[in-house]
Amino acid sequence: MAAPRKKRFFIAAALWAVGAAACGSSNSDLIPDASRSEGGSSGGGSSSGGSSSSGGSGGSDDASAGTFAGAQDDAALSFAGCASTTEQATELPLDLYLMLDTSGSMDDLVAPQKSKWSSVVSAMTAFLGDPASAGIGVGLQYFPLTQAGVPTSCTTSAQCGAAGPCFFKACGVTGSAVYPCDTSANCPGNAACGAIGQCEYDHDVVCAPTGGDCGNDTNNFPLGTCEAFTTSTCIQGDSCTVGDYSTPAVPIALLPGAASALTASLAARVPGGNTPTAAALEGAVEQAQAFAKANPGHSVVAVLATDGIPDECTPNDIPTIATIAAAGLAGTPSIKTFAIGVFAPGDVPSGTAALNQIASSGGTKQAFVINTTSQDLEAQFVAALSAIRGASLPCQYEVPLPDAGSADYDKINVQYTSGAGVSSGLPYVESSARCGTGGGWYYDADPADGGTPSAVIVCPTTCTTLQNDSKGRVDVILGCQTMTR
Repeated sequence: MAAPRKKRFFIAAALWAVGAAACGSSNSDLIPDASRSEGGSSGGGSSSGGSSSSGGSGGSDDASAGTFAGAQDDAALSFAGCASTTEQATELPLDLYLMLDTSGSMDDLVAPQKSKWSSVVSAMTAFLGDPASAGIGVGLQYFPLTQAGVPTSCTTSAQCGAAGPCFFKACGVTGSAVYPCDTSANCPGNAACGAIGQCEYDHDVVCAPTGGDCGNDTNNFPLGTCEAFTTSTCIQGDSCTVGDYSTPAVPIALLPGAASALTASLAARVPGGNTPTAAALEGAVEQAQAFAKANPGHSVVAVLATDGIPDECTPNDIPTIATIAAAGLAGTPSIKTFAIGVFAPGDVPSGTAALNQIASSGGTKQAFVINTTSQDLEAQFVAALSAIRGASLPCQYEVPLPDAGSADYDKINVQYTSGAGVSSGLPYVESSARCGTGGGWYYDADPADGGTPSAVIVCPTTCTTLQNDSKGRVDVILGCQTMTR
């Protein structure tokens, strides 16, 4: 008999992982380079990425485009006479550290014989095997984990010690909460402490009396017979230690080679426990940051996936947990946090608000939210992961080094050539704070402040232009005075 799942006696809510921030649509950051443009057009709107006249910010975008267009005949706009090296930009390697909620409520059914967890495992397997995922690094860990010294299963409360009781009995109370107990003295309102079991088709549902019919769940799926426990788990056994979650169950490694280890780990994982979100998120950010430090030039992001509002360990309020994501974004190296939520219909509003706050603080604006009543939960989860992959890939590039000597950061330029063959220079804007709606590019470390850049990072507005042009290319040019806005 499988061990019971503790999570059901808390209200299940959402599966989180990050909402990818969509970039803007203006491309007025592109400075036409007449020397490379096919057809001789020098207009700022000639690239395939969008129009500078669209949207409410059109006034400032048009003014910016006019400034650049007016300067197009300047010698700085023609790289042909000064460039010593032109290299197609190489995208930085991308790595995802996934923190997956495997609390007991992940065993909730979303269709006959199909749980949230089995749907997520199917979606993860499809994503890991997708040819488009080849070349990215993926690692994962789960939450909750069992704290050190606590057995993963028990048959008596004595085996649990301070983490007890062993979950074989519960107080005979009504409502959504189930209170574990050893004797009636543990129960509120003098309720009786009695033996419990778990439903045949949804082991996360606690039931009594054993042998009885569990009825149907909220989706009208039959739950089968109430089966007696033969083994259980310590009710307070979940770890709140950040270091447990920053240590991966499967270390970050490249796909497709890493897929077999990842899918084997997912298949072996059994949901159970509660939702220590703070420790899990902090551990995810720590691991992503440690990997990024050990692998300079890699773009590493954390992906938090959960189906529940935090219900154990401190802090367990959303505003404070959001500061963990904010600290990761502000750290060195900076780590973005994406979030995916899988919610029952009644939990969608509160779960969405909570996840959006974490995603926004983590630099990704809003979460991906999936309603468990959706007929294509697996497809939506794959789509969320694919969007995260796409949003993280195309906007950071390696800084090429000259064949001899050190780089002269005053003589590096970035040029975008659209799929239609129109080449445009991108202005250097010094930092992300100065991207604005006009876009451009900056370094991951400002050389003016003594930093040594390892990456060229494209502003969000420019990022969308690149994402929308599958045939476009980006070149990094050495030797010409850096163009600035």
